[in-house]
Formats: sequence, structure tokens, C-alpha cells
Amino acid sequence: MKYFHGNAELFFFTIAIAVASFGFLLYHYVSISAAVRKFLKTEFGRTRYVLFHRLTGCVIFGFLPLSIIIFSGTGNISDYGVAPANPESCLWIGILSVIIIPVNFFNSRTPGNLEMYPQIREKIWSVGILILSALSWIAYLLCYEFLFRGFLLFASIPLLGLWPSIVLNTSLYTLIHLPKGFKETIGAIPLGFLLCFLTVRTGSIWVAVFTHIIMALSNEWLSLYVHPHMVIKIRQS
Repeated sequence: MKYFHGNAELFFFTIAIAVASFGFLLYHYVSISAAVRKFLKTEFGRTRYVLFHRLTGCVIFGFLPLSIIIFSGTGNISDYGVAPANPESCLWIGILSVIIIPVNFFNSRTPGNLEMYPQIREKIWSVGILILSALSWIAYLLCYEFLFRGFLLFASIPLLGLWPSIVLNTSLYTLIHLPKGFKETIGAIPLGFLLCFLTVRTGSIWVAVFTHIIMALSNEWLSLYVHPHMVIKIRQS
């Protein structure tokens, strides 16, 4: 901390930028790089690769900034959006769910979406795979939103102010969607801006967390339901 002249706000802003940018690079090359992907798929299969991919994101995006906050002794997770949800948060989650689920209903049937989702490409989905995928999505997105709409956003505001912080957050959020193609990258701009605004307005990350979870799970389940080469098998015959 001596290099920050006792300025805890500058320290956490610097760490947040480093974790968000270099952390994503680490995440990309560890879990998404072609060499790692090929090795894991060969050794463990695609399903375990996807689960490993999400677990890696949990460690880098969630546990790393959480450890920094706890062990530095100069911050509290409630200062970074991990606060109890209030009635306004619940209202916004409900409003956004009403919009997201119908949009995903129609989008899930498009060829481009079915090429990417569900990420697990098993032809036969057991209940176990369904549950594991859902839990891994929830864990990953909780950590993901804690980094972007929690640690990074709330560490930026004291130094940059509200709107520059939202612009910075949305810009980084948009850039990390580049590997997912033009459509998701462009969509990340208004979504990122809205989630940042609602996070600040409600004082917690829960609107962003639950919105992202509802988006991911509804898309996965609807895509799985309509996918011509996949089926859910409840019991072994």
C-alpha cells in the first residue's frame, strides 16, 4: 500500500482494473485457448471441459477479488454491492425477466444460437447433467457479476465518478464478449450500461446477478428443448 500513499480507493481501483483485464486474459488462455480446449476435450470430454471453463471463471472473477478485499483489511464486501436485496431490486428482476424470457423463447430457435447453446453438447442430457450445468452457470455468473458490477464498478466510482465508471465498466464488459461474435458483443453495450445503472441505483449486484442467471438458464433450457439433436432423459430404461 505504500506506493498508493495510503489511498485505499486508488489501490482498489488499480486492483479491480488489473483483475478485470489481466484476469480475463488468464481466463481466456487457461480455459478457452485452442490448445487447452483440445487437451481437455480429448482427456475429459466436452462436458467436463465446459464445467472446468466455468469453474476457472469462478476462481478468477470471484474468489480472487474476494480474497483481495478480505485479506487487505481495508474493504468490506458490502462496499462492493454484496448487500441484501431490497424491494426495488426484486421489482427490476421481475420486469427484466418478463422481457428476457420471451426474447430467449424466439432467439433460442435461431440456427446461430443453436450452434453455440447449450454449451454442453451432449446428445442425451441426464438430470445430473442438467443440474450440474445449472449450478455451474449460477456459480460462474455470480462471480462474474461480483467482479464487473461489484468490485470493478464500486471501486471506480470514488475516483472517476458515476458515469465515467459506467462507461469504463460497459466498455470492458463489451470487449470480453468479442469471442462470442458480433451479436452478443453489440448486445452487451445496452445490457452492460443498464445493469451498471441498476446496480448503483439499488446499491447491490443482485439485479445484475439474477438477470444474467435468468438469461443464461432460460436460453439453455429453451435451446435444449428445441435442439433437433438433443434430448433430456429422465430415467435409464
